[in-house]
Amino acid sequence: MFNRRVFLAFVASLPAFSAHAGEADEAIAVVRKLQDSQIDVLRRAAQLTLKQRFAALRPALDAAFDLEGMAKLAHGPGFDELPAAERADWIKSFGDYVAATYAQRFEFVEAKGFERDAKAEPRDGALVVSTRMIPVSGEPMPIDYVVKSTPQGWRIGDILANGSISELTQWRRALRGLALAELRKRAGNLLEP
Repeated sequence: MFNRRVFLAFVASLPAFSAHAGEADEAIAVVRKLQDSQIDVLRRAAQLTLKQRFAALRPALDAAFDLEGMAKLAHGPGFDELPAAERADWIKSFGDYVAATYAQRFEFVEAKGFERDAKAEPRDGALVVSTRMIPVSGEPMPIDYVVKSTPQGWRIGDILANGSISELTQWRRALRGLALAELRKRAGNLLEP
């Protein structure tokens, strides 16, 4: 379920800006690169084990997602007070959790590809790249990517399924305030057949 309050808090933390064509192109390129890497895994999902799907997806998610910003929001209060090494481990384990979640889902999804809008729409200090996953059968599924400028460049900060269901909100509900050991355990459990 979409939590509007959490989503508005997320976008309120982003600096306001008006998108230039180059920024929109960069945001779209981040989404395109991520989706291109996912297509191969989606097409071979039935032949890959859960751990093979995880290994294939993890590097692309690292490159595309603002894992630090997402991990901070998912953890909730106290994240900045964690010792630096524990904070880094929490971010890594959060990335493992996200990749394991995708690896599980891809077992049940058969898709031919993705369609993307030709432009990104500014929204609350971020850019939204609208796409549709084209299944082998059935109607296309809208997937919007909230892409923001970070010190590492343009990165995905949230995914909105069907235009409004926030992945980050779901992860925040599942992980908020977890100790590092429990987060590691949850990520590992997702990779058990």
